[in-house]
This record gives sequence, structure tokens and C-alpha cells, in this order.
Amino acid sequence: MKNSIFHEPVPNWLEKACIILLLCSQIMVSGIPTNAIALVTSFLGDEKDAIQFIYYGGIVGSMSFYPLIGRFTRYFRKRQLLLMGIALELVLLMLSVFTQNDLQLFICNFLLSCVKMLCLIVCIGMLMAKFNLGNSRGLFYGIYYAFSYSLSQLYSYFVAILLQTYSWKYTFLLSLPGIFISLLIVVLLMHSRRMERKYPLYQVDWIGYLLFVLSSLCLSFGCIFGERLDWLRSNLICLVMAMAAIGYILWTIRMLTIRRPYVNIRVLATYSHVRWGVGLMVFMFFIYNTFSISTEFMKVNLGYDDSYVAASNLYMIISFAIFIPLTGIWLHKIHRARESLFLGFLLFGVYYLYTARFFYPEENAHFFLIPMVIRGAAYGISITSLSYYASVNLPAHASAHRAFFSITSRSVLAAPITSALWLDRFNYFKQKQYDIISAQYGMDDYRVSDLWKGLVSSHLKAGSSLEQAEQLAHGSIHAMIYKEALIASAQNIYYVLAAISIVMAIAVLCLKVLNIHYVSEKNKYPLTYVDV
Repeated sequence: MKNSIFHEPVPNWLEKACIILLLCSQIMVSGIPTNAIALVTSFLGDEKDAIQFIYYGGIVGSMSFYPLIGRFTRYFRKRQLLLMGIALELVLLMLSVFTQNDLQLFICNFLLSCVKMLCLIVCIGMLMAKFNLGNSRGLFYGIYYAFSYSLSQLYSYFVAILLQTYSWKYTFLLSLPGIFISLLIVVLLMHSRRMERKYPLYQVDWIGYLLFVLSSLCLSFGCIFGERLDWLRSNLICLVMAMAAIGYILWTIRMLTIRRPYVNIRVLATYSHVRWGVGLMVFMFFIYNTFSISTEFMKVNLGYDDSYVAASNLYMIISFAIFIPLTGIWLHKIHRARESLFLGFLLFGVYYLYTARFFYPEENAHFFLIPMVIRGAAYGISITSLSYYASVNLPAHASAHRAFFSITSRSVLAAPITSALWLDRFNYFKQKQYDIISAQYGMDDYRVSDLWKGLVSSHLKAGSSLEQAEQLAHGSIHAMIYKEALIASAQNIYYVLAAISIVMAIAVLCLKVLNIHYVSEKNKYPLTYVDV
């Protein structure tokens, strides 16, 4: 085909298959997976917070590199860009296997995330050029998000299975088969002709880039280490959070004053639906990002290991594969986000009510099937609707800047902040519930004293000394109290989130700003290769 990146003899069906393979391989390229944080910690001898900071550093790296991708795609040929990017991914993945300290791991993870974002955006552009000829934003998000979120859950499961037998460093090798297949596709089937006008690679706002990176890293550091260092009672946390705030202020001033800014921040002021879309994405993460609670419940109360927790998350793929494409088709055909957004927030309320009601350890192994399906449907419908809503009726030159704020708001800002918030509240309520329940477990209660005597007796029969038997009995009672406190605190948070979600679902129906509709006949601005 004339406008195809592939050679003329390559049939259309093979082009589509190769594009899907390229996209899937890039989605599954990863630095430090969340499943491996504990094992990375034990290997490097660091605290979990340090490795988690490196993980968030990769997220900051990919998001901060996003605004620069447009210049690279206009300067290099696509084949040339993909070859360089995939080759760099291969090198960085191999180097990651040999890292021995935090700094090396941070650099590899940061750079790998940058290169992955570059290759991913190029592959997304190819996917939309082949499968979304009408440039429908509804179909775009319905196709891409279904691929992205489903494959991310599959990758996490494979990582969890791999970690049961091998070192955490082997997780970097999971991406290698896709990398080699991608290289073969690019080398053998793609041509190197230039298909777009070449733009010079200069005048990049590197100061704006550095300000954003440093500010975001300070924010992540404060959110991750705040719990352990007691938040604002720590001078270090106060310092890094102040640096983050000052850095973002200076970054904003620079974006408004220089001629060629790193990101055009004026899109937030010019288009009201972009502001609302970004704000609602942050709020959605506030009610969505509670995985730390459900994960601890599954590990402590149900005794699941990491692989079983990852397996329970696979249930969300059912929802991603069904509800995200259906939402995309709805938005493509009806051009309204209000109804789908109402359904998404309402399903969040249903998920929290359902889960809180049955938060007990005696549930069977398939307890999380229905909740995870509901949770996946809620998130898939909501994120697809909000991404669509924020991207409607924008000129091409503003589309990439809008996409930056959409992605950054949820990945760089909302994710660490909401994770820190709910973890802090969860720990607070656990301690409070533990104190309440402990007061009820007095030795003057015959049930407690009988339990104590039974535990001590069983440990004595097992060969323990009296002192050891009492220590083990104390540990058993402590574990029982802790499990009850965990359930009670999780229920409290989930009931509050259920109420907030339902109120938000009703509020969505009343927000007049959501009346901005995407009308295909009036859409003058096509979807560009950097609009995610």
C-alpha cells in the first residue's frame, strides 16, 4: 500500500498481524514489576521503599519523555526509530540483569521506560492507521485499552509464576521473545522510505523537562517514604515535598513564559472539558487505587501467595476484554460519555459494597471472581469514557499536550498520592481496631483463657518448652486479633468508598460540563499519532 510502512509485497492481513505483535511486545516490556519489589529488596539488601521509588522512577521516566516523542517521530524514519528503540530495549533489559545496586537499577529502569514509551507510541500510531481509518477516538480507546490492560495483567501473572522458582532478575527476560520477534518484523518487512516531512531535532526545552522530572521524583519520594518517616513530622519529607511544590510552580511559570515550552499548559485553560477530564481521572484513582488493601487481605487472611494474588487479578481481563470495547463502540456511535461514566462510578460503588459485605477469610478460593470482574468493568468503562471525553474536539497541535496531562494526572500524580493516602489510612484504622479488639481479649474472659490454655498445651505437646509455648500462643492470639482488625478496617474504608462512588455517579448526571459531545460531522481535528 502507498501509505504503508511495510514493503509492497506484504499482504494486508500480515501487516495487521505484525502490527498487533509489535504492540503486544511493547506493552509487555517492563522494568521492575510490582510483584518483584519484595524479592529485589531482599537481593539488594534495601528497604522496600527504596525499590518502590525506583519503580515509580520508571513511571516518571516514561511520562516525562512523552512530550519529546513528537520531535523524534518527525525527525527519524519509522523503521529507523523502531530499530534503534527496540535495540536499546534489548540492551537495557540485558544490563538490568547485571545490576548490583540502587543507582544502576534506577538508571536502567528509567531509560528503559523512556525507550518503551517511544516505541509504544510509534506502534500505537501504526495500529490506528491500520484499524481506525476514521480516526474515531471512541474506537481508539476501545481497541488500545483492551489490549493494554489485559496484557499488563497477564504479564504480572507470568512474573508471579516465574518468581516462585527463579531470581527476580529473570523477569527482565520475559520481554525478550517479543523483542526478537519485533526486530525480525522491522528488519524483514518494513521499508526505510520517509513518509512524512522531516523536522529538525532542536530547540527542545530541556530545562522544562528536568524541572518536571525532578519535581515528580520528589513527589514520589515523599509519598513512598512518608509512611515510614511519619510524614510532615520528618524534616526530609517536608523538604522533598516543598521541593516538589516549588518545582511544579517554577515549571508552570516556565511553560507559560517561554516560546517553545516543554508542554503547552494553556490547553487546560482553553478547553474546559480537558480540565474536567483530567480532574475526574484524578478522582477516579482516588476511589480505584486500593489494591494494597485487597492484596494484604488475600495474603494475611486467606494465606494466598503472590502468584495466587496475581491470578485473582486475571479475572479483570474478562471485563477489560468485554466492557472496554463495548464502551468504545458506545462512544463512537452515541458520542456521549455521561451515561457510561455514570455506570462506571456506580459499578465502583457496587464493588466496594459487595466486597465489604463478604470480607471474611472463610470464603472459598473463587471469592474474588465476581468482585474483580466488577472492579475491572468499573475501571475499564470509567477510564475509556474519561479519556474519550477529555480528547474531543481538539486541534491537532493541542492533542499531544492534552494527552500528556491525561496520562500524567493518573500515573505520576494520582497513583503515588492515592496509594500513600489509603495505605496511611488503612494502617491507622488497623491500629485503632487492633487496640479495640485487644481490649476485648482480656484473660478474665473464660473464652480467651481457655483458648490460651489450649494453645499453650498444644505447643507443649509438640515439644516446646513452657516459655516457648507461651510465646507461640501469644503470637497466635496476636495473629487472630490482627486478622480481625484488618477485616474491620478494610470494611470501614470500603463502605466509605462505596458511598463516595455512588454520590459521584449521581453527580455525573448533574454536571452540565459533560454535555460537550463529540459529533463526527463537526470533528475537524483528526486523531494524531501522539494522542493516547
